[in-house]
Amino acid sequence: MIVPASRNLGKYEIRQKLGRGGMADVYLAQDTELGAEVALKLIEHAPDQDTRDFIEAERRGAELQAHLAAVDPRVARVYDAGDLDAFFFVAMEYVEGQDLSELMRRGPLAVEFAADVAIAVAQTLENAHNLQVAIDGKDFQGIVHGDIKPKNIRIDPRGEVRVLDFGIAKALSLSRRLTRNEFGSVPYASPERLDSGDVDASSDLWSLGVMLYEMATGLQPYQGGSTELLERKIRSGIAPPPAPDPCPEPLRRVLMKALSPDPAVRYRTAREFSADLAAFRRGEPVLAAAEDLDATRRTARRTEPDDATRRTVKTNGGPGDETRPTGGGVRFGGRPAPPAAEWPNVHRVKPRRSLAGSVVRGIGLLFLATIVYITWSLVSDYRLYQRGQELQRQVDTEQITDLNTLWSKWTELSRGRASSWLLRGPRKAVKQKLVDAADRVIVSYRNDVKQSREGDWSRARGWLSHALEMEPDKEIRGKLRLCEGHLERIDGTTHEDVNRLNAAAQDFLEAQKLLPNAPDPELGLARLYVYGFKDIDKARDALEEARKRGYEPGNRDKAQLADGYRERADRLWWDSRNVRGLPQEKDQISRAEQDYQSALDLYQSIAPYGSSILQIVRIQFDLASVRERLQQLDQNPGGAQQ
Repeated sequence: MIVPASRNLGKYEIRQKLGRGGMADVYLAQDTELGAEVALKLIEHAPDQDTRDFIEAERRGAELQAHLAAVDPRVARVYDAGDLDAFFFVAMEYVEGQDLSELMRRGPLAVEFAADVAIAVAQTLENAHNLQVAIDGKDFQGIVHGDIKPKNIRIDPRGEVRVLDFGIAKALSLSRRLTRNEFGSVPYASPERLDSGDVDASSDLWSLGVMLYEMATGLQPYQGGSTELLERKIRSGIAPPPAPDPCPEPLRRVLMKALSPDPAVRYRTAREFSADLAAFRRGEPVLAAAEDLDATRRTARRTEPDDATRRTVKTNGGPGDETRPTGGGVRFGGRPAPPAAEWPNVHRVKPRRSLAGSVVRGIGLLFLATIVYITWSLVSDYRLYQRGQELQRQVDTEQITDLNTLWSKWTELSRGRASSWLLRGPRKAVKQKLVDAADRVIVSYRNDVKQSREGDWSRARGWLSHALEMEPDKEIRGKLRLCEGHLERIDGTTHEDVNRLNAAAQDFLEAQKLLPNAPDPELGLARLYVYGFKDIDKARDALEEARKRGYEPGNRDKAQLADGYRERADRLWWDSRNVRGLPQEKDQISRAEQDYQSALDLYQSIAPYGSSILQIVRIQFDLASVRERLQQLDQNPGGAQQ
């Protein structure tokens, strides 16, 4: 498709071409009505089915991208889309800056920067994969990007990561399967996508893994001289080589997990991928370090003919046939021998073997092999048991107190035999240490001993993940969901991210079911409702449920409720100005007075805890203003306009 640089399409004045992808060209254009620069994607209409499908996909994708951009600032906003002249167009936010592909032309990027970029992209993918929206009566339960690669990731002038072109998301709206050539790039395509053409959330995670590998090393994990050879390598079932030095070992393990040939080994969600990268950035153990990822590198090749291993049989008696019968004879000293019937004084005697003797010899060899195996197995088991007992002794006598060191020793000890009965004692001891450490964070929050920060919850989540990996346990799973809920709560409240807040609520509710007698999920919900959802009534109900579970609300809980009542009173008092002089005003201000009074009573009951003294002074002032206005309304029932 060719569009002259001087051509105008409706209100859009085209300035220059930015690039091409699939059937679409992208231009830098000026919106002459708004006076703003936009990225204008154009697809020329054509009667063939592929083009019609592509345009319908883009039409649906533009709507999906617009919804996603509303909840994720890293996604380019969509201003308009439709049909204009002979084209379908999408007008999007023009994001200035540099693509990762441009940055990587100078070589690999700093691993810290590469990890931060990957975390940002993973968070956007998490938002996309969990997006729920209805378009034209069709429900979309999550969308995929489908073309994650350095060219579609841009660093804007402020240094922020921006994810471009969610256009592939609309592929899900098509009724027929897409061919691989329509969307995506082969170097970043997962083996399953190359096999079937299907695009799903795991495709995005694979592409992100390839891109992270490339950022950190300056190399692509799979390389081939042609597209066909590259596809064959990716689909081979053989893991790419580990990232070379100076890539740090934890990041190398993350990449091995992300690019494992076995989909079951890879990260299940973008959230899990992001969490492991965040742990790497904090210098904490990564989930991938605890897994035997090297085993996936021993995955058998797919059964395909291999020219290098084929044996070719020669039939013309040329060079190399000296040891093979030809023409009914054999060769001696390079000369053809006469047929066997003409050999003088040579008798061919068929050997005679005893069947019973062969059976006895076979049984003897089998018995010997069995004895050797049993001996080796017993010695190996005994050595494993001894090492396990030594680790348990070190745990019991507190010679090992650092949990990272403890987990490393357990991983090394139990490699390939984590569930063995020989390791029952050390497994129980290590697991209990991990759970106890996480419990200290949970109990510390419950008892308001100290302020539990994001790092505390993150470490507790890591310890519980390890403990759950050692042995499935309903209670540990509940505590893990509790920690994840607090992490989502903190992130969602800080960034005012509704998706994160909803995820936190789901985590706390799941923890509630798994820990039916514990008050901790209710305490998490109470804080979430106060500071996240601004719903004081639900917060109060959550604390009441915690009380039924044996918990007595303390100063922190009362301060939370007081904050909730105060914030609602502020909103009611402020919003009453919108109905000033109307009958609703008095009712609204009366409710504000009640909330201010509830907050004041709570603050006074915990003073001087926290900022209660300051809040008491402030609320007393607000109460005076509220009551003064109520008095004016009582004196002038018709509605004071003062």
